[in-house]
Amino acid sequence: MFRLLIAFVIMAVALAGKSVSVSTDTTVNGVDGLNLKWEVPFKVDDYVVGFKYSLSELKRAPQSLFARRDIELTSDSKANIDAEFNVADKTLEVAANWVSDKAGIAMSALADSKEMLKNVGAKTSSDFNGFNLDIAGDYNLLKKITDVRTKLKKDDTSAEVTYNTDDRDVVLSVNHELDSKNSVHPSISLTSGDVTYGYTRKWEGGSLSSNYHPGDKAELKWTDEGISGTWTTKAEVPLENTKNTKVSFSRDWKY
Repeated sequence: MFRLLIAFVIMAVALAGKSVSVSTDTTVNGVDGLNLKWEVPFKVDDYVVGFKYSLSELKRAPQSLFARRDIELTSDSKANIDAEFNVADKTLEVAANWVSDKAGIAMSALADSKEMLKNVGAKTSSDFNGFNLDIAGDYNLLKKITDVRTKLKKDDTSAEVTYNTDDRDVVLSVNHELDSKNSVHPSISLTSGDVTYGYTRKWEGGSLSSNYHPGDKAELKWTDEGISGTWTTKAEVPLENTKNTKVSFSRDWKY
């Protein structure tokens, strides 16, 4: 089945004469072992189709099949449909997004063939006196949890407040661009008082982003962009026991 699937998709791409990109993700969780996960998308006309496969599970069939499409509705509005079929439990999940640049509104919905409608969301953006204001909200119908985010930006500085009705934690995040290559982005939980310190360094063809959680962990993300694709390396280092460090590598090839 797996070989037939690959042959079918490659044939479709060859007939369409479009570009192909392949993403590979490798996750190392301490010394517990190596887990290879592949996502292979193919662009055929206006669609992106493909499959996801986990090499560690040694299964002949892929984990899931997916199809995505972007649709231009009008000159200032567009929609995106992302459908994924899980081979194991035969569940179809569909995510839909609609954006109107003129109205400054975006709406989203997530549903599957078992739970039906699971999540809905909306976002609005507006500009006034040099400030840009974003207000977004998501509602999980299964868990009955609401997430609310408000972001205010002016020039090189932005401030964002997030809140959800589950843990009732209010988090304030600030991002300030020191220059075109360096930025700092600290955040604080107004409920617990926990602080996170963040710093990002950019250069031509890549960037390094870091987040430090005092007494807990450090997170690093290194992105290296090349002509043929992008390498992304992530590391999560616990401060108390570095043996439980998690590292992931992903590579996106474009031809």
